[in-house]
Amino acid sequence: MSETPSETPSDRPPETPPGSAPASQPAARRHQDNFREILSQDVNFDFVGKRKFFAVFSAFLVTFCIGLFVFVGPNWGIDFTGGTEVQVHFTSETSVAEVRDSLTSVGVGDDAIQKVDVAIGSRYLIRMQGASGTRPEEVEAVKKALSAFGPDWIEEFRIDAEVGTRATVIYKGDVVPLEKINAALSAMKGVSVQPSPEDNTFYVRLPGLAEDIRSHLETNLKDRGTEIERIDSIGPKVGGNLRTAGLVSTLLTMGLLLVYIGFRFDFAYAPGAILCLFHDASIVLGVWVVTQMEFGLPMVSAVLTLVGYSINDTIVTYDRIRENSERYRRKQLPQLINDSVNQTLARTIITSSATALALIPFLFFGGPVLQQFAIAMLVGMVAGTYSTIYVASPIMILIKENEDFLRGLVGLRKKQVKDAATP
Repeated sequence: MSETPSETPSDRPPETPPGSAPASQPAARRHQDNFREILSQDVNFDFVGKRKFFAVFSAFLVTFCIGLFVFVGPNWGIDFTGGTEVQVHFTSETSVAEVRDSLTSVGVGDDAIQKVDVAIGSRYLIRMQGASGTRPEEVEAVKKALSAFGPDWIEEFRIDAEVGTRATVIYKGDVVPLEKINAALSAMKGVSVQPSPEDNTFYVRLPGLAEDIRSHLETNLKDRGTEIERIDSIGPKVGGNLRTAGLVSTLLTMGLLLVYIGFRFDFAYAPGAILCLFHDASIVLGVWVVTQMEFGLPMVSAVLTLVGYSINDTIVTYDRIRENSERYRRKQLPQLINDSVNQTLARTIITSSATALALIPFLFFGGPVLQQFAIAMLVGMVAGTYSTIYVASPIMILIKENEDFLRGLVGLRKKQVKDAATP
C-alpha cells in the first residue's frame, strides 16, 4: 500500500485575508474588487425593480426638455445667429452703466453688455445678435466715393452674407489699380480695399458696427485705459450653416455609436445606449433653455464630449452584463442586470468623481467659454449616470422580452422556423 504524503505547511496555499481577492486572481479582477470596497460588500440596490416608475419619469423629463427647446428656444449665440461681438478691457474699474451710456448713440441694448470677471480693471462682452455690422450710410458713402470713376462704373455692389462687413464690387472697363481705389476712399475712416482673384473685382472692408463701438468707447472712456481685445463679426448665413453642421455632427455621432454597439455587443443593446445619449443631450439642452445661458459652438463641443463620456459608462455596464450572462445562464435577465449594475456602481462613482474634480477648475477659473463647457459636462455626467442605470438597461429588458415580436417585424421569424425544420 502506498501512503498519501501528508500536506506540510509549506505545501498549503497561503490563506487569503477576509475581504481581499486571492493572489491567483488576475490583477484586473483584484482592482475591480478594490473598487467595490468603496461600497459595502453586501450592496444590492433594486434598480431594475423600479424601472417602470423611472421610465415614466424619464419620458416626462425628456418631453419637457424638448418642449422647452422647441417652444421657448435657447439663447442662441452669434455663432448661430450671426452678429457682432466685441470684447473690451478697461484697466480701471468701469461700471456697466458707464459702458451703456457711452454706447447710447450706437443702439446697444442693456442686455447686450455682459461683464466678465477679471483680476485687474473690468472686462465686458458687447454682443449685437443678428446685426450684420454694416450701416446703410456707410454703403452709400462708399458708392458715392467710387462714382468718381464714372456714374455707371459699378456693375454690381453686394454685401457678403457670410462676412457682413465686406462688400464685393464688380466694375466695368479697364482694370483700375487698387492704389487709385484706396485713394478715392481715403477720406472714409476705417474703410480698406482688398484684392480679389476675379478680374474687375475687389473687396471693400467697411468699418461696421464693431468699429463704431470701438470708436465710441475709446472716445467716451479714454481715461479708463480702453483696450479692444477681440472683434468677431459673423454673417447670418454662416450662423445658419454652423447651426445645421452642429445638429448633423451630433446625429452622425449617435448613428455611428449605434452601429458600433450593435457589432460590439448585440443589436438588443444598441437602442438602449442611443436612447441614453438622446436622454442626456435633452437634459443638458433643457437646462440651457431654463437658465438662458448662451448656446454657441462651445455648447456643441460639450454635447459631443458628453456623448463620448456617457457611452463609455454605458459600455462598461453592458460589458459586465454580457460577462455575467455567459457565467450565470440560468439567472433571469432582470436579476442579472441588477447584479451587473450593482457590481459596476463603485467604478461609476469613482470615474464620475474624478472627472468632476478635473472640471471644477474650469468652472471657477476657465473664463466664460470653459465655464459653460464645465457646467454642461457636470449636468451631463449626472444625467449620464442616471440614464445608464434607469434607461439603457431597462430598455434591453424590454427588447429581450419582446424579441420574437421584433424579429417578426424585420422578417427573421420565418427564416428561423424554416431553418429549424430543415433536417
